[in-house]
Amino acid sequence: MKSVLAAALLFVGAVAQAEVRVVLGSFQNAQSARALATQASLRLDVDLGVAAFEKDGRRLYRVVSPAAAEAEAVALRDRAVAGGWLDAWLLRGATAPRSPDEPPAPAVSAPAAKDAPAPVAQGRPEARGPAPGRHGEDAVAQPRPRSGAEPAPLRVAAPTGETIHVPGFVEGELGFRLDGRLDEDFWPTVPGYDNMVVVEPDTLAAARFQTVVRFLYTERGLYVGAWMQQPPETLLARLSSRDQYINRDSFGLTLDTSGEGLYGYWFSVNLGGSVMDGKVAPEREFSYEWDGPWESATAETADGWSAELFLPWAMMAMPAAAAGRQMGFWVNRKVAYIDERWGWPALPFTAARFMSALGKLRLPDVAPKRQLSLFPYLSGAYDHAGSDEAVDTGLDFFWRPSPDFQVTAAVSPDFGAVESDDVVINLTATETFFPEKRLFFLEGNETFVTSPRGRMRGFGSSTSVGARSTGELFTPPPTTVLNTRRIGGKALIDIPDDVEVAGHEESRPTDLLGAAKFTGHAGPFRYGLLTAFEDEPELRGTKDGRDVLIEGEGRNFAVLRGLVESTDAGRRSMGYIGTLLDHPLRQAAVHGLDAHYQAANGHLKLDAQLLHSDIDDSEDGRERGYGGFVDLAYTPRRGVQHFFALDYLDDQLDINDLGFLGRNDLQGMRYAFNYTRSNMERFRQWRAGLNFGYWVNDAGRSIRRGLFLRNALTFNNRSELRMEANYFPWRWDDIESRGNGSYRIDDRWQAQVAWGTDTSKPFSWSIQGGMVSEDLDGWQYRAGLGFTFKPGHRFSLDVDVNYRQREAWLLHQEDRRFATFRATDWQPRIAMDLFLTARQQLRLTLQWAGIRSDERHFYEVPEGDGALLQVPRMPGAPSEDFTISRLAMQLRYRWQIAPLSDLFVVYTRGSNLPDRQHGQFEDLFRDALTDPVIDLFVVKLRYRFGS
Repeated sequence: MKSVLAAALLFVGAVAQAEVRVVLGSFQNAQSARALATQASLRLDVDLGVAAFEKDGRRLYRVVSPAAAEAEAVALRDRAVAGGWLDAWLLRGATAPRSPDEPPAPAVSAPAAKDAPAPVAQGRPEARGPAPGRHGEDAVAQPRPRSGAEPAPLRVAAPTGETIHVPGFVEGELGFRLDGRLDEDFWPTVPGYDNMVVVEPDTLAAARFQTVVRFLYTERGLYVGAWMQQPPETLLARLSSRDQYINRDSFGLTLDTSGEGLYGYWFSVNLGGSVMDGKVAPEREFSYEWDGPWESATAETADGWSAELFLPWAMMAMPAAAAGRQMGFWVNRKVAYIDERWGWPALPFTAARFMSALGKLRLPDVAPKRQLSLFPYLSGAYDHAGSDEAVDTGLDFFWRPSPDFQVTAAVSPDFGAVESDDVVINLTATETFFPEKRLFFLEGNETFVTSPRGRMRGFGSSTSVGARSTGELFTPPPTTVLNTRRIGGKALIDIPDDVEVAGHEESRPTDLLGAAKFTGHAGPFRYGLLTAFEDEPELRGTKDGRDVLIEGEGRNFAVLRGLVESTDAGRRSMGYIGTLLDHPLRQAAVHGLDAHYQAANGHLKLDAQLLHSDIDDSEDGRERGYGGFVDLAYTPRRGVQHFFALDYLDDQLDINDLGFLGRNDLQGMRYAFNYTRSNMERFRQWRAGLNFGYWVNDAGRSIRRGLFLRNALTFNNRSELRMEANYFPWRWDDIESRGNGSYRIDDRWQAQVAWGTDTSKPFSWSIQGGMVSEDLDGWQYRAGLGFTFKPGHRFSLDVDVNYRQREAWLLHQEDRRFATFRATDWQPRIAMDLFLTARQQLRLTLQWAGIRSDERHFYEVPEGDGALLQVPRMPGAPSEDFTISRLAMQLRYRWQIAPLSDLFVVYTRGSNLPDRQHGQFEDLFRDALTDPVIDLFVVKLRYRFGS
């Protein structure tokens, strides 16, 4: 009897154990369930079926496995979760019979994954706690919390270097609707991955909310879907212009299309629909200098938000098609209300590696088709101040006959300005750098960047925008062999001595007849060729009280670039760049060799550049110059970096005909130590920088040296305190006299303190104050106050006012003479944005710079060594008191009709008042508004046709 009872118990236990199944998802639509069963059957190597059942009066469809023993079912569930089906769960105790009208999914059925791999092991699953499920029994269009009857999904962390096998679909069978909602039937069939960790601050802690990312591809492009859990009341959707970086919720993807860490693209869509994009180069050189015709959309959900991205293959450079194509990837998410950035793989910005450590996507059969894009434009302009009107038409042409070669050309290029430059008051002998904003020159420009020094940099730049920023005392300009703002810039023209030309007329841009650019790569070799031709310039001036027209010759430009790269063990590359300017008055050729190295572990990075210039000027004759620099960065661990730089530039080197160099005649070195620490007891983050530099000229005189200490403390409430203290030992100045000798300047000090509050709030503000020693005596005092008001996602208002009081401002007058001035400087700035829709923006900007200065003392450069010599005012000389009043105001309406297709209606008003000497600030501002030198109304339509 006992044996019979024991056998019965064993039989019942075996039957109960056999009634365990794995459920991958539940749907309202049977077709969606069959598609998931097909995909998962191939991936998991198990015969999955579809079972119909009733719940709450609704007919639903489960994707289930055959019944199995408990251990086997648990193992299958873990494999499914590791493979990307995060919602897999166990169904115990009851059978799940297949419905007669819902047969099992066939073994092969479209859409099926191409090149389906074996299951991918992605680390040991760990319990996550309650979290919303994507395919629960309720099967709604948007993610929502899982019912209590089902266990929470497991969360897995993918090890570094794991390859994600992306399923392929047929474009015509996809049925994709770009609305950000992830409610198409195909999304549930695609594996999802939830592996985010906190990368900023760089704690690498598990993200507090789920982020499920899904990838699929077709012959046209890559589709990315992301569902992001977050309390709805904490969402921050703020609209902005393209590529404007503000604190808001966003989702981003970096894609290494080379597959070898050589070049790539980054894309970011913000909640509400505003986008940012650009390119990335080794190892972490992000730039905004590219706009692509990709598409995206976002949607708020019951428990967070979601996003969809479509990235066409045709817009991206990549190696020639090969079986089993592989690309690097990094996905990130910004959660604005806590000012955290999450990422997968775990690559914080304080780490040594980025592009060489990206995750891997396997995308078989990606062979982009030829791309042809035409950008015709039509614009009409009327300048009321100059009584000029003009109608312009032109065409930009983008052709990519293969994925590794692109031709860009322009006839009567669309270089009309619809965005004005900042107002800058620069009375020094050093030129101001202005960034490029024209689409033609931005496309493919990364090929011509030869060094990290070619990009704008500053200590305050950070991926975090948790606290409102303030201006820095000094941001070094870039050093670059190619500065495309030279093309079509101020005309090179001989102005007779007896002709007077207004300053704004002399600096007017030159029209271009045409331009062309060829970029591409073949294996490890990348290359680029750029050429442009200016129209004949005409300047209006006056001679003996009569209007005259001065005509000149246009310049011709050419740039050649080649680069050989290897990523077998770290990164090694060698490159050449050559630029040429051809003009009857001046011919300039520059040659550069650059080398780059990065160790395989990313700890050591080296960039070097050699330069040679050959200038033939009709007035100054022929000059040849030489120079070079080496930058070495050592990052022993996260948050710690040592940086060394060596410079040698002789006094004949000149690359500024087509490049940008702040000064030549310089030899020296710089050392910098940068430190970042996160999540301390009282502070969220601490960033510190210690810099020391020493440079001399060819005569062996010290011309630049200093010790710089900078700190930034971010508090737990996301406010930030920034402090800076700099010391400059005595030095020689050989620039400001404009070639009339050098003079000694005693040691000086700088100090600044700034405070910014949390930008996730509707109202944030910042304040700063500082003081700087003047060159001779006295102090310069600085103060700034600003606020940002964002009551909703469609409206924003930024107001900043900067004030400067100078006790002894040293300015060059003429020849060897200088003068000091007591000066007051006010510079307010207002920017207001109103979005009618995510694609229609009304933007008002106003900047004004007003300066009143009174002469104090007069000086001369000594004949020998020493400081400036104080001299009396010249008898009968007029007063040197002066005023400056410059204004730039723009009201701009932009309607994005389609990707890279826009209608602009722009009104620009600018002024530069002549010297009023003792004018009052209120009069200077009023007259700047009412007496413009530019009063321009422009309507421009630009539309993109093509693939």
